[in-house]
Amino acid sequence: MPEYNAKNEKLKKQYEEALIHGAYREKSTVDSVWKSLNFFEDFTAKKDFSSFNVDQAIGFKKWLEKRKNAKGQPLSISTVRSILKNIRDFFQWLVLYPKIGRNVDGRAISYLRLSNNDERASRAVRDTPVPTFDEIRSILEKMPYDTDVEKRDRAIVAFSALTAVRVDALITLKIKHIDMNKKEVWQNPRDVNTKGRKGINTMFMTFDPLWEKIFTDYYQHITCTLGFNENDALFPKTLLENNPKTLSFEVKGLSREHWAEGQPVREIYRKAFNDAGLRYYTPHSFRNAIVKWAMENCSQFQFKAISQNIAHEHVMTTYNAYGKLNIHEQRKAVQSISENISELQAVSNEDLIAELSRRTHK
Repeated sequence: MPEYNAKNEKLKKQYEEALIHGAYREKSTVDSVWKSLNFFEDFTAKKDFSSFNVDQAIGFKKWLEKRKNAKGQPLSISTVRSILKNIRDFFQWLVLYPKIGRNVDGRAISYLRLSNNDERASRAVRDTPVPTFDEIRSILEKMPYDTDVEKRDRAIVAFSALTAVRVDALITLKIKHIDMNKKEVWQNPRDVNTKGRKGINTMFMTFDPLWEKIFTDYYQHITCTLGFNENDALFPKTLLENNPKTLSFEVKGLSREHWAEGQPVREIYRKAFNDAGLRYYTPHSFRNAIVKWAMENCSQFQFKAISQNIAHEHVMTTYNAYGKLNIHEQRKAVQSISENISELQAVSNEDLIAELSRRTHK
């Protein structure tokens, strides 16, 4: 098998540009597409993309079923679905390409799909473990806050509950994006890595006063005591300095720079829950926790406000993304309906008529 196919490489590069500049896709998405195309080329032994036909489409699906991941396990059905979609989208673009695309067997593109049953199976998701407000308070009460780094770590967890911001946004927020008087966060897409690069106004959701107190104390500490300015990171990465005596790096407090990625935040969560003797909940699960609480305790008007606060334009997006009940919540809700009906049926007709008469004669 040749090391590469020059014609294919040229087309892959042109498709990459089309995705970035024409479809406005993120670089991470384009990287995933590139990997899928490499998979396809491995299967065809680097044959020209223009040779694509029905036999290749059918054979590629069978080939994927036998592929192993890095752990030596078969590729998950969701991974296979993603690869097939990337290849399908590529050839749909290629058939419109002058000269080359006309040689592609367009019928074969539709073969790059899973069966209907496998499609449904690939979209199935497990219930997301969601922390209760009591569990969030428990870890916050147990987290130390003596050093600057400890204060930051504790404030990150509290702020996540207070605002339900995503990790990518949290690590790119600057001090200037916080309005402590209005108790609001302006997730400015020019600076903040929001999903879809949307501008988001987020109000503090003080469903537990401890969340706001911890964040307020931290904010005052970094702005007043440490002298951070408005363009410094709200949650800066740890400052490390090399000790010439030990030839190792040592923690020297907080820098004023942003983290490059969100893994350090996830490690903060992991340590906090572990130290509190609780199972690990992801930062994103705090969004689920807020929505689940709001579903039980808020009016429709208030729930719509919560939905907008977590950057959803439509309230059904909030229900569909975060409102799925686990089996215990489902059972509790259904049983409560039965209990309410039983209470209503227990009231006699005479009592109902008497109450109706009393209300109409007020």
